[in-house]
Amino acid sequence: MDDPTVWERLREIQASLGRMEAAQTLYVTQEQRESDKTIMDLKITALAKDQEEDRARIDRLTRGAWTVLIGPVIVGVVLYFLLGGKS
Repeated sequence: MDDPTVWERLREIQASLGRMEAAQTLYVTQEQRESDKTIMDLKITALAKDQEEDRARIDRLTRGAWTVLIGPVIVGVVLYFLLGGKS
């Protein structure tokens, strides 16, 4: 068999270099994985804190609505019926 020419060898080397570069871009080190995990943990912690703050705000709004609007209306209706509801 004939030996490959210089240009054929060069194409083979370029192709193998391209495969190695593609494999290297997909390679993830342990340090990268730990870094990504740390960042995700921080994001989850921040999200949980935001969610707790939102729940607290909604609870305050609900209590305020009962105190200012709904409670007095219910008391007014009960008093109306207890006092005879004059028409």
